[in-house]
Amino acid sequence: MTRMIDPKAGDPLLDMKRNIRLPRLRKLALGLAACALFAVLAPMYFADRRRDDTFSGSSVIASPRDLHVLTVPVRLAINPDLMLTRAVIYDYGPSAPSGGAASQVVLDGPVFTLSAGGPHPMAPAANDGTDGVERELASPLIQQIGALGFDLIVVRRGTLNVTMADGDVETLTDLQAEVKKTRRGQFAILGSFTMRGQRLAFDATVGQPDDKNPRRWPLQMSFNTNLLQGSFDGHADLSEDLQLLGQTQLSISSLRRVGRWFDLPLYLTDGFNATSIKGDLTWARRSLAFEKAQIAVDGNEGNGSVVLNLGGDRPLVEATLDFPTLNLTTYLDAARTQFFGFELAMGWGTSFDVSLPLIRYLDADMRISARRVIVRDLTFGQGGATITTQGGKLHADIAELELPTGSLTAQLTAIMSEAAPRYALRAKVEDMDTGPASASLLGTPALSGRAALSLDLTSTGYTLNDIAKRLSGNASLSMPEGGRLALDLRAVREAAKGGMHGWAGLAKSYTNVQHLEARALIIDGVAFAEEAQARAGDVALALAGRFGLVDGHMDARLIMKSNLPPDQPLKLTDAGAETMSVRGPWPDPALFREDSDQGSAARAP
Repeated sequence: MTRMIDPKAGDPLLDMKRNIRLPRLRKLALGLAACALFAVLAPMYFADRRRDDTFSGSSVIASPRDLHVLTVPVRLAINPDLMLTRAVIYDYGPSAPSGGAASQVVLDGPVFTLSAGGPHPMAPAANDGTDGVERELASPLIQQIGALGFDLIVVRRGTLNVTMADGDVETLTDLQAEVKKTRRGQFAILGSFTMRGQRLAFDATVGQPDDKNPRRWPLQMSFNTNLLQGSFDGHADLSEDLQLLGQTQLSISSLRRVGRWFDLPLYLTDGFNATSIKGDLTWARRSLAFEKAQIAVDGNEGNGSVVLNLGGDRPLVEATLDFPTLNLTTYLDAARTQFFGFELAMGWGTSFDVSLPLIRYLDADMRISARRVIVRDLTFGQGGATITTQGGKLHADIAELELPTGSLTAQLTAIMSEAAPRYALRAKVEDMDTGPASASLLGTPALSGRAALSLDLTSTGYTLNDIAKRLSGNASLSMPEGGRLALDLRAVREAAKGGMHGWAGLAKSYTNVQHLEARALIIDGVAFAEEAQARAGDVALALAGRFGLVDGHMDARLIMKSNLPPDQPLKLTDAGAETMSVRGPWPDPALFREDSDQGSAARAP
């Protein structure tokens, strides 16, 4: 026998467009919560109103072939607003005439709508005696379903449309679920659904609330896809707004793949892959907060708190994290220009880049500290940074980073919202040992001592090479206590007469220098020494010229003069000064006297 619950035809939600675009990360939290909202939380609103007696009537319990067709929307819950829009309902009733037999109902092809933005505007007031549910439903059968009057409720081939307050919609398809009552008065919910091409399975158990907290329901749940797995053990609080509170554990095989699942342009590079988080979860309204959390990302294990706020125009991540060891190598390797996973040639890159792509779609306010920082083969000491992103603009403030020698403070700004990324860096290194730095540039520790280095630089580009080519700004080096040059001044004078290549012949001995100051203007990857002055006893030294930061070549003049007054700077035009030309690659330049024939030949194009 077939019974029509409502003869009215038409379903306004059937024509709802399924392809409305959502804010990307908001979809992820919504999808993970949807299974709990539909299969677990909505029945809770009706469980306190279910009746002990079974639904009576020959039309309901007559035979498994009894079916009912729902043609008009029926509200099943107010908070959250859950509607059953249509369904074909097979009512099996008790499997035997005795009252203790199990009863079963099947909802075939149901369409649910869930409003995550709040109650439906036509919903009755909470103080009208209905407790948020319409008293007059479409039929006693719907009342029985809403009150969980059946021992088993089965959902086949269902569809769930989740609507946000701004009208955006996410659709879950092929929803399969079973809701069972257990002997302990609990509800067991088992099911799965498809979301954006990914199948997500869930398994939940809902317990009975105690008398002191009738709106606080114990809840255990686990879910699984091929991209992520998770579990929850806590309770759902329905006293005001819907809240989930309890211990949660998530395991994600690849953050990048999850991002691509929700249309974030994250390509196949290193970094942001295997991730896990375990801690106390509080989910209320549009906020997911993990407190006392243990977090592991790409092998970096730390502790702290993470909050994902989806209430604004852009998702906001707030985090305070501390790591014993933080390895940043993978993230530097990932900052490469790519197209479909392949590195682009140098001439490409006006539209495709993955350097810091998340800040285009995600705002953040993070405080990160580590007792040890690793970058490739370099190991640094304790460091701390504050990182904020908003509207495609990143600002990183490194409060202090202990270098192998010295300490670094810096402020980095990156703007990714424009056609070409722009960068700005202000940094200062205190108590730096210049020996290793000069060795990396010249192949030998040409200058040793403690120095202070200051940088104020800007650039644009996608690759490190492009950024270096467009690097501009100022740099200064100060050694107030002096240092030691791997340079024999007598050998320099002798070598300049006949000309020579490389620094090896000039480093036969060391020269102690007093106060050293050097400043350079950097334009498009080329440093121009404005003022580099030092004193070695009664000899004044100065260096001026061009130093290529990209091509690694120099074209400079080394000036020496004896008996110059201490308060007078050495100039190229000073009478009696010895001037030598230094040209060629930084590690192996050619050295000639400025007025020698070889020096003229070396300067010739």
